Amino acid sequence: MKFSTFSILGDSISTFAGFIPSQNEAFYPRIGYDVTEVDQTWWRLLEKETSLHLVANESYSGSRVSKTGARPVWTSFLSDKRQANLESETIIIFGGTNDYGQENPASLAVFSAAYEELVATMLANHQQSELFFCTPLQRTDRAIDEPNSQGWNQKELAETIRTCLKRHEKAHLIDLASYPIQQGDGLLQDQLHPTKEGMRLLCRLIKKSLECY
Repeated sequence: MKFSTFSILGDSISTFAGFIPSQNEAFYPRIGYDVTEVDQTWWRLLEKETSLHLVANESYSGSRVSKTGARPVWTSFLSDKRQANLESETIIIFGGTNDYGQENPASLAVFSAAYEELVATMLANHQQSELFFCTPLQRTDRAIDEPNSQGWNQKELAETIRTCLKRHEKAHLIDLASYPIQQGDGLLQDQLHPTKEGMRLLCRLIKKSLECY
């Protein structure tokens, strides 16, 4: 890899209490989940397996890319407050599943516009960083072609991100959604949040993509 530092803009999957800003809501650690130590998170594993050093983890549990949902508007990935914390040689942006899967999801049109704005603003504001945008992991609480209450599915979620990134030459894709996940394979604790094994998978997939640059 040609870079040595990274930051994260993420949701619950990338949180761990004490390792994100104090005002941000954490998901991990949580009773009943086997990710109990920070060294079991995908990003700490990535640090251990590479020469990368994590500079900032701007992850917030339940946050969306779009300015929709029950949480404060400033928790959106579009928030200047959140984006301002990301100063490193590379930035990993890992979100979107909450826009699709939470109660009262965003419409596909709203999500698509929000993701386009996210990519454009990140590229404009972080010109010295390499930017990597992740499609969300497949979740098993719904089939990948099962529509939410707004009528769109996980396939469309991932394809919207892929299509958006194709319009931006300097925005790199980490296509986590292309990895097949099945119920009972031990990768997701609650059909959404990774187990220890799921975190190891995330580390491998992200590391493989980063090594291409």
